[in-house]
Amino acid sequence: MLKLAILGFLRDHPLHGYDLKKRVAALAGHVRPIADGTLYPTIKKLEDAGCLTRRTAPGSVSAPRHMLEVTQEGTDQLRRWLRDPEGVFITDDNRWYILLAFLHHLENPAEQAIVLRRRLSFLDDEPVLFFDQEGRPLTSDRLEGPFRPGLVKIHRAGGGVEREWLAKLAGELERRAGLVPGVPHQSGD
Repeated sequence: MLKLAILGFLRDHPLHGYDLKKRVAALAGHVRPIADGTLYPTIKKLEDAGCLTRRTAPGSVSAPRHMLEVTQEGTDQLRRWLRDPEGVFITDDNRWYILLAFLHHLENPAEQAIVLRRRLSFLDDEPVLFFDQEGRPLTSDRLEGPFRPGLVKIHRAGGGVEREWLAKLAGELERRAGLVPGVPHQSGD
C-alpha cells in the first residue's frame, strides 16, 4: 500500500520526503499513521530497486533538499500494480481508495475498466458483515442493539452508490476503448 502511494505521488510530480510524507498521510494516515521509520526505509527500498532516484534541489529557506523522482522502472512497476492489483486492494476499502487515487496512471481505459469491474464484482458478491454463533449470516432483523443494524444500513447505502458509480464509469471506459460495456475482456501488455 505504501509503495503504491509513494510511486503514485511521485508519478504525479517529484517531491521531497517531507512533502511526500504529508501527502501519503493525508491519503492513508487516517487508517495508519505513516512513521518516518516506515516511510524512509520504503523509499530506500524503492530507490535500490531502481524505481526512484534522488536529486539535490535548492531549499526555499534552508539547506538543499533531496527531491525524489520516479524512474521508468518505477512507472512500469506502478502500472503493473494498478493493472493487476492483489485481491486485498479490491476487497479492503482503505487499500481500494489508495488504488483508486492513482488509477489514472494506468492510461489504457480498457485496463482501468477491468479493475473497476473487479471491484464491482466483489461488491456484488460481498459477504454479510455479521454471523451468529454457528457461523450463519445474520439478517438485519436479527442483529442486536441499535449500532449493528445502523452499520449494515450505512454500509449498504454506501455500497449502492459505489456500485452505481463503478458500473457507469466502467461502461464509459469500455466504450472509449471500443469494447462492449459489461462484456468480460482481458488486459494485455
